Amino acid sequence: MTVLRSVASVGFEHGGAVEVSATARLNGGSRIYCHLYADSAPVLSVVDEHVRLSVSVPDPDQVTPDDVTWGRLLAEAVSKYVAELERRVSPVREDSSGQAA
Repeated sequence: MTVLRSVASVGFEHGGAVEVSATARLNGGSRIYCHLYADSAPVLSVVDEHVRLSVSVPDPDQVTPDDVTWGRLLAEAVSKYVAELERRVSPVREDSSGQAA
């Protein structure tokens, strides 16, 4: 079995453009949080090995209808991701004694 690790990189383009690329391979050591605050927008965070990702709105003091649209698009993408994982999950095989193999 090949284990893929979480990675992050920073690239510098000619002309000053900077690109950050991160890949999180979620596992038992990963953590996913939704931080809720009484007076500002929530923050979604994924923490895994060398990768830390936070998602929030541009202005945490002012949530807009566009922010809600982006949140729904994120939720839709996650829903599709989970559905595909469920479709591909290997069924647990039982041996002749009824125990999981």
